[in-house]
Amino acid sequence: MLELNGEYWEEVEGGVELDPRHRMRLWTALKGLEFEVKHKGFQLTRISSFKVLKEYFLGMKRTKEGAFKQLTDAGIYEQFMNQFKKGGE
Repeated sequence: MLELNGEYWEEVEGGVELDPRHRMRLWTALKGLEFEVKHKGFQLTRISSFKVLKEYFLGMKRTKEGAFKQLTDAGIYEQFMNQFKKGGE
């Protein structure tokens, strides 16, 4: 089961949020994982997107493909992609 790591997420009125620095890091890791899954074997950055995401989310699947599906099914991609388009509101 996917859970938020309380070391990074802060509870606010109406939900949870990340510090802007972490928000950008998370967004980059999400895009990296998406790229790596869609382009099997290629990496977007030298840093493992999968490893970064495991810092923010506990209980992730053990494979990149499994984690990508799990994060997509949980609505994480939709939420962060929309949030980034709006300028991080």
